[in-house]
Formats: sequence, structure tokens, C-alpha cells
Amino acid sequence: MIQQDAKAEQNLLVESGDIAYNMMRMWQGAYGVSETTCMVSPAYVVVKPKKNNLSIFFSYLFERSRSRYLFTIYSHGLTLDRLRLYPNDFLSIPVASPSLPEQQKIAEFLTAVDRRIELLQYKKEKLEAYKKGVMQKIFAKKLRFKADDGSEFPDWEEKKLGEVGKTFNGLTGKSKENFGKGKPYIQYKQIFDSSEIKIEGFGLVEVSENEFQSKVQKGDVFFTTSSETPREIGMASVLTNDVREVYLNSFCFGYRPNSIEKLLPEFSRYFFRSPIVRKGIVKLAQGSTRYNMSKVELMRLSFEIPSPKEQLKIAKFLTSLDRSIENLNQQINHTQTWKKGLLQKMFV
Repeated sequence: MIQQDAKAEQNLLVESGDIAYNMMRMWQGAYGVSETTCMVSPAYVVVKPKKNNLSIFFSYLFERSRSRYLFTIYSHGLTLDRLRLYPNDFLSIPVASPSLPEQQKIAEFLTAVDRRIELLQYKKEKLEAYKKGVMQKIFAKKLRFKADDGSEFPDWEEKKLGEVGKTFNGLTGKSKENFGKGKPYIQYKQIFDSSEIKIEGFGLVEVSENEFQSKVQKGDVFFTTSSETPREIGMASVLTNDVREVYLNSFCFGYRPNSIEKLLPEFSRYFFRSPIVRKGIVKLAQGSTRYNMSKVELMRLSFEIPSPKEQLKIAKFLTSLDRSIENLNQQINHTQTWKKGLLQKMFV
């Protein structure tokens, strides 16, 4: 392969089939094959394939972990953020390549794998967008469900959250030495990352026999109390599993419905992250550089809540969408992992 360079003050011309890479980020995989003629800044190096060298084949070759390692050790700089892979060093990296026909076969096969990944990602994005849109309609009551016999469910009832349940605090009096062993507790990230608590993500904390700490139970809703932006305040997650002795972290608080038969846990996980509820919670954010939320003010918020039977219908419908999204996500991860393993075996 040959390279085309330019003075620092010039831009570089990239033609179709050229490979352009960023000198400071090549070790992270900052490169691409151009599909058209364009210009790039002097931060990039343009590589033009010689005869019998297919650029798309080499772009896949560069995806290997071995290639990333070579890009790193051939770069110059004292720290990672200062590493630069200069053109002459790039060209000195040893590489073995098959004949042009085999390069074409390999490139065609891996391109087909990439297209499958892109198709799965597209389907996932479309389904996520559909779920977002349908949630807006459901909680704005523009989309209503019916009973199995076709009859209408009762009207939604407006309730203050303080009428439906009460709050409780997380762990108190703990220092960093108390964590890492002992009883399971719900971590902040578990709450922030998902509308449903994943029990495999519990942390551990020491809690003595005579110590008074609030234990969580199925149906509890947990809220984050502070954030860097108003939009992230009060993210909620619901415990939908039965647990024995589990606690809550110090940086969140819990909300316990008076009855999980009237406010179903399966419904709560969607309700408290619905657009209408989120809009009400975001308004409670107070602060300038760090935002906090008042439990008292949260309990004063009023929302319309459907009957338990309609809650169940809503929960089942949205859960089925989540399962489809997760299935697509697993297919994407599986295909990406398979491709990664394939790259290592192909380019030994």
C-alpha cells in the first residue's frame, strides 16, 4: 500500500477506495474507506491501495485486536492521548495478505455480515421508536385497552402519589469500609439504567442484627435523588421480584404502594418512566450545577392511574415489546461477537 501525505496547513484529497485514518486515534480504530471524492483535514493520513490490494479487505484486517495492538506500539507519544501513528511508521507495519480474488471473497462475506448487523440494528431502532410513540399514546389516554370480553375498562382515576403509597429512605450510617461483603443491596446504577431492578446486579453491604435499616420488597419503586441535569432527576426503577433481605443504597429513596394489587409492579415500571410522569418529575429538579429532588414535592404530584385490570393489559403489551427489543439486541451482540472471532481466525 502507498500513502499520500500533505503539509500541516493543507487539506488532503480523498478519492473513492482510499483509506483515511486519524493519526491520533488510529489505535482506537479511527479510519474509514471513502466511497466518494472529498477532502479531509491534516489530522488525517490518506492511504491509497497499490495494485492487487483491496481497500475494503484491509479495513476488515484493521478491525482485528492484533492490528489495534500494532497501531499502538508503532505510534509515538508518552501518553495515550498524545499517541500519533505517522505515515512512515504506518507503512512499516508488517502485514500478510492473500491474493486479490481471496481478498474479494473475504470482503464480500464480511460485508454481508455487516449488513445483517445493520439490519438488526435498524429493526431494533424502529421497534424502540414504536415503543416510545405507543407509550406516549397510552399514558395520554389516546390508546385504550379493552377487557377480554370486549367491554370498556373504567375511567382512569386521578390520584396524588402520596395517596397511593409512602416513601422510605435508603441505607444510613455506612462508610466505604462497610461495602463489598454482607447483605445484598440495590445500587444506584441498577435504578438509573433500567425501569426494572435486575437482581443479579446487587451489591453487598454489612448490616448488623440489631441495626435498623429499611428493607425493600416486591412492588417498591426506587428514585434517584440527584443528577447532573434536570432531565435525569428522579429516574425510577421497580422491584418486580420477591426478595428476602435486600437494602437500598444511600443516594436513592424508595416508594412503597399501599397495595401492589392496585398499583401493579409490572405496570409501575412503565408508569414511572412514562412521558407524562417524567415531565412532572423533571419540574421538581432544583439546583444549578447539581440537581436534587424533594420527596415531599414528589408525593404531591397527581397523575391519572388506570384500573388494575387495564394496568395488567398495558404491562403485558409493553413487556412483549421489550422482549422483542431484547431479542434483537441479543442477536446483534451474538453476530458482533461471532464476527470478531471470525476476524481473529481469518487473519492469523
